[in-house]
Amino acid sequence: MSTDPWALLDAARTVLVVHAHPDDETLSTGALLADLAARGTRVVLLTATRGEEGEIVPGAVDPADPRPLAEIRDDEIAAATSALGIPERHQLGTAPALAAGAAPRIYRDSGMRWIREGLAGPAVSSGEDAFTRRPEEDAVADLLALLDHVRPEVVIGYDDDGTYGHPDHVHAHRVTAAACARAGLPMLEIASGEEPSAADEGAAGFSWREHPGVAASVRRAAEAYRTQFTVLGEDPSGDGTLRIRHVGGQDDAVRMLTGLRVRC
Repeated sequence: MSTDPWALLDAARTVLVVHAHPDDETLSTGALLADLAARGTRVVLLTATRGEEGEIVPGAVDPADPRPLAEIRDDEIAAATSALGIPERHQLGTAPALAAGAAPRIYRDSGMRWIREGLAGPAVSSGEDAFTRRPEEDAVADLLALLDHVRPEVVIGYDDDGTYGHPDHVHAHRVTAAACARAGLPMLEIASGEEPSAADEGAAGFSWREHPGVAASVRRAAEAYRTQFTVLGEDPSGDGTLRIRHVGGQDDAVRMLTGLRVRC
């Protein structure tokens, strides 16, 4: 198997990408997925949870709207994936991402709290149906069922740190790695998204690629997530970087650049 992640992607006809919550596909891999879709690659998205524990941007939801947050976020991810050019998306625990003979199951957003500096854990309010509290083997079996249904050549998922330590991301990494190992499929791990300097290009084994021409699609996808963050506009640098502000007030950047490595 090639150790060049981009060679594997360029040769793949079908790619499955695994994310933890609605909006992760846009923030972590929006430029990559839009680029793949534009080049004719079949891109299939699997989302583990429905993002039920996410905070809401004030004023983003009409007080008269009776829908639960999970339903609102499902509409958001539908709009975002459409903008990125991804017509196929699935929910873990719902067929075809469900093990044969198993009853449908919900992997609820675990939320997040800092247990100590540098170590995140599920929110205190998370229940037994939270993604991180359900048996890992259930999620692995459900992902294996989807792999058998979709038959991708490559699977994209998080690295060991889950990009920023969210417990659902870390758990998604373990589930994806286990399923890929059993299925004999290459897993490509996503870098944190921080642009490398010339000095550390290729650090930690990541290989980087820019995605020109997809900024407008990524912006439309980001603008679909009105409950989660505010799109501030493009960075003055002119490289297509999108500036956003999370519900907690933190400013962030969505770059038209992706770092990947092959999980060994």
